[in-house]
Amino acid sequence: MTGKKKTTLDLHGCTKEEVFDLLDKFIIKHRHHDELCIIVGRGKGIVREQAIKYLKGAHYPWRYERVRGFENKGALIVDLS
Repeated sequence: MTGKKKTTLDLHGCTKEEVFDLLDKFIIKHRHHDELCIIVGRGKGIVREQAIKYLKGAHYPWRYERVRGFENKGALIVDLS
C-alpha cells in the first residue's frame, strides 16, 4: 500500500436518478487520474447497481475496493490508466 489518498466521490444519500450525472461529471473532471474511488455504500445496493451500470455502459474498467484481502462492495475503484 502506497498510502496515497485516492480521489473519491461519495454517493451516500444520492438517488438512483442522480448517479449517472454525478459519475459522469466526476470522471470527466478527474480524467487525468489513474484511479478513482466511488463510494456507493452497502445498503440495498440501488446506488451500486446504477454506478456499475454507468461504468459498464461507458466501458470503464472497475473493481471492488479490497480491504485486508476482502472485497468491499461499498466502494468501486475505476481504472482510468
